[in-house]
Amino acid sequence: MSEKIIKSLSFEELPLCLETIHKAFLPNCEKYGFTKENYPSCAAFVTLEDLIETKKNGTHFYGVFVDGKMAGCVQLKRVEPTVYSFTRFAVLPEYQHLGLGRLLLSHCIKKSNEYGADKMRLLMVYDNAKLRAFYEAFGFKLVKKARDSEHPFLFAIYELDVTEEIKNENMD
Repeated sequence: MSEKIIKSLSFEELPLCLETIHKAFLPNCEKYGFTKENYPSCAAFVTLEDLIETKKNGTHFYGVFVDGKMAGCVQLKRVEPTVYSFTRFAVLPEYQHLGLGRLLLSHCIKKSNEYGADKMRLLMVYDNAKLRAFYEAFGFKLVKKARDSEHPFLFAIYELDVTEEIKNENMD
């Protein structure tokens, strides 16, 4: 049985987080045709300096480790007084479909509630039906579908009432 641990990431662990993000997002870049030119804000093209600056500005970084090896990571950031967004949600391809994404997302829901949020928000490629189903299974609700000049795809914004999630969890 593998040991799975989620922990807050330090500045020193950001290079490993960056490597994880790049490896996890690269297949989607190939699948959807994302490049630095047509989608420069894509997580696959983030730099270490970006991650350091983001962490300095108060974004929380979490990693999931399997037997001591980082298998995934995520950023959790306050975007409104009671709304948190999670971004750069990445699980390495060789660790996908093992429940690690669910562990990380559950952790983010709990943490955002602890930080005073009542909602969590995400933006995703709408055409990714598997990922949509994953988020919808967690209770995320579609708020908006749109196209804009920053995203070379139809994107979706989903939200989750984290106070309901915590209440439901406490009833189990």
